[in-house]
Amino acid sequence: MAEGGMELLLWILVWSELVVFGALLGAFMILGLLDPNALALLHAQLDLPLAGAATATLLGSGFFAARAAFGRQPRWNLVAAAFGGFAFLALKLVAYSHEIPAVTAVESRLVELYFLITGFHLAHVLFVAMIILAIAWRPAPRRVATVATIWHAVDLVWILILPVIYLG
Repeated sequence: MAEGGMELLLWILVWSELVVFGALLGAFMILGLLDPNALALLHAQLDLPLAGAATATLLGSGFFAARAAFGRQPRWNLVAAAFGGFAFLALKLVAYSHEIPAVTAVESRLVELYFLITGFHLAHVLFVAMIILAIAWRPAPRRVATVATIWHAVDLVWILILPVIYLG
């Protein structure tokens, strides 16, 4: 496939991710408006400090992805970015270990949507972090730039999730 075609596919992927997560977050906001009691109960069970630590970890990981894309020791910066993703994954799993038992009493589609959105994002983090490690093995500039772009889209999605779900 021609270089321009690959770039087009990359941006289709990025924008489709934003549209899908945007629709899910929009549904979350609507359900929160329709059932404010369930939203308050959910918020009471979410671990905001842990979500903040996860956010800092993911953004730090994005910093290393950007360094790799600008040619600064791409292999080691990609490895650091991937391990930042794995650290985010670990922090989110710790949060789930507290949240799952706590929110089972909240009978609401809002809780299900919370786990769908954050779990879907978590799957993206895991998948892209593994791709980052694979590219770190043989970091060609175009592949590094492509995976860094996708990683930043994953970061952006979390930056949208944080205020809608945790702060909203």
